[in-house]
Amino acid sequence: MQNYQGKNSLFLEKEVPSFLKDQLDEEQLEAVLKAEGKSIIVAGPGSGKTRVITYKIAYLIYRGIEPENILLVTFTRAAAREMIERVKNVTKRNIDKMLAGTFHHVCNSILRKYASYLDYKNNYSILDREDAKDLLKMAKQDYLKEITDGYKLPKEDVIMKIISYSCNTLTSLREAIYEKSPYLLNFESDIEQIWSIYTQLKRNMNAMDYDDLLVNTLMLFHTQPKVLSKVSSQFKYVLVDEFQDTNKIQIELVKALSSVHGNLIVVGDDSQSIYSFRGALFKNIKEFIEEEGTNIFKIQSNYRSTADIVEFVNHLIPANSVKKVLKPKRKTHIKPYVVETFDDLDQAEVVAKIIKDKIEEGMNFKDIAVLYRSHSLSMVLQQKLDSKGIPYRILSGLRFIETAHIKDILAFLKVINNPLDKISWSRILKLFPGIGNKTSSRIYEEIEKKIIETDKDIIEIIKNSNQLKNFKTPQNLLIKLFERREDAPNEIIEIIYSDFYKEYSLLTYSDSKTRIMDIERFIEIASRYESINTFLEDLTLSEDLSIINSQKEQNNDKLTLTTIHGAKGLEWKVVILISVNPGDFPNGLAIKENKLDEEERLFYVAVTRAKNELYIIKQSTGTSNPYIRNSFYFVKKENDFIKKIPEKMINRLRITNK
Repeated sequence: MQNYQGKNSLFLEKEVPSFLKDQLDEEQLEAVLKAEGKSIIVAGPGSGKTRVITYKIAYLIYRGIEPENILLVTFTRAAAREMIERVKNVTKRNIDKMLAGTFHHVCNSILRKYASYLDYKNNYSILDREDAKDLLKMAKQDYLKEITDGYKLPKEDVIMKIISYSCNTLTSLREAIYEKSPYLLNFESDIEQIWSIYTQLKRNMNAMDYDDLLVNTLMLFHTQPKVLSKVSSQFKYVLVDEFQDTNKIQIELVKALSSVHGNLIVVGDDSQSIYSFRGALFKNIKEFIEEEGTNIFKIQSNYRSTADIVEFVNHLIPANSVKKVLKPKRKTHIKPYVVETFDDLDQAEVVAKIIKDKIEEGMNFKDIAVLYRSHSLSMVLQQKLDSKGIPYRILSGLRFIETAHIKDILAFLKVINNPLDKISWSRILKLFPGIGNKTSSRIYEEIEKKIIETDKDIIEIIKNSNQLKNFKTPQNLLIKLFERREDAPNEIIEIIYSDFYKEYSLLTYSDSKTRIMDIERFIEIASRYESINTFLEDLTLSEDLSIINSQKEQNNDKLTLTTIHGAKGLEWKVVILISVNPGDFPNGLAIKENKLDEEERLFYVAVTRAKNELYIIKQSTGTSNPYIRNSFYFVKKENDFIKKIPEKMINRLRITNK
């Protein structure tokens, strides 16, 4: 491995374009110019990694690499959009042909061209998490028909978690059960057979779930070397953001995608690896560094936080991380506060007072965030904020496209796009009076059989359906929708809404006005798309469409409440971290299982979200969990993050119980 850090001769090169010199510091410039072949850029928090990736792409285009020969893989679509817009601004080029997005988006783009190699049709449906769970429930019910009555099996959520972990870590089912739910090892055979039925049901309805997008792409590459060669030949450079969050299958995919040209450039910070629960590999950065021929770059200048916070953060860099020292680029402001309250009621009062003080100083609510290890720790605080009239948003709320009324509309679109989508057929049919599970199954089975066994158009099949003839309202609506299937998605939704769903909503929901407003906003979003297929792909693969929805709110000046996992990649002027008590944070289960490494990284992520001010709050009564309250096992020094902080780095306050 080679470490390029500190080679000043680089900056004497006359060919360095001015748009790089003017915008990047020395560490960033070095990474942009020299990262070739297999390279890793270790990027500390607030060091400008987005800027580095953006200018690396711009520099490649400046050197003559066409946008379609560059692949950018990110962990959120928002990150990809931000980088692409920045590249456009820097290069003044049309880069629409560049493939950029999440692993699922990239794999979907590949599978849409080559699905036939895996015996899928190119118009396959993508099952969201709820649809996948519904189908797994069907698989479980089918399996139960074959075994003894009264036999109890794990819930769908539990089975789905095990299957997903196995897919993402490329481990056997037994290994996945042992890692995620060892108490279920006796059910290994049952889960295996349910998984098999589930897989066949998906294939029958020409559908893939999120994990299938990755698994099937890797299978395509393994079984079709010519396809791999063609795809990999296209991408002369593969760039991967947030590399510390990749799991085994994702690592295998990027290695495959870069196998022809060998230019794989990854950016990440192992100190911020916090997703082991979904298979992310904390050690992947160190292992990548140790591979032969890897070039290493470090960008460590922190532009986000004040010097006081950066000094504090440097003392908290997790012990097992790649060595780094953040260099502050901002002046001192105020030391972080450690506030001790009696209990969580006092904590809520203190948080409300801090917020009130900041607002009186002229700050906006949206500049402040309250972070916590688990969502339950925010419940008392939410009650206090409500009583004080403090507006807030919770990032862990239900996604826009997971609400029942939006899923209903989407189900119609999915059926139009893929008439074999059994889950969506079941959902829309059961919206109509007189149609339950059995009737909807009979209707679907009749339609499925005629699609597979005849060449008849779907409109003719629906018109002549024996099962639908007694249900004229859905039959007529479906005929009308399929007749308009080539129309833009917003026009299709308007038909669903005006001909059926508006009345249905008014008769079904107590908050129908709000839901109708959601659908009207949904129509506006759909108006940006020309085809149903493209619209569905964007929605299903988007990590959070609630963001689009929330942009329509008139007043978005709200305090943010979020778990630390939800805060990853975000920043605020003021961050308040609550319930930093052994048992709450670090998490009690992590302490019991001696898995404190990830808890340290979570703490690191939390404190690095703060730009100007940081408040860390703990309770003298300890965790509120009655089973572990005041246990010496939890409160001993090595489990308490705050006891590791030197007094000189903090302002300490104690709020006594009145």
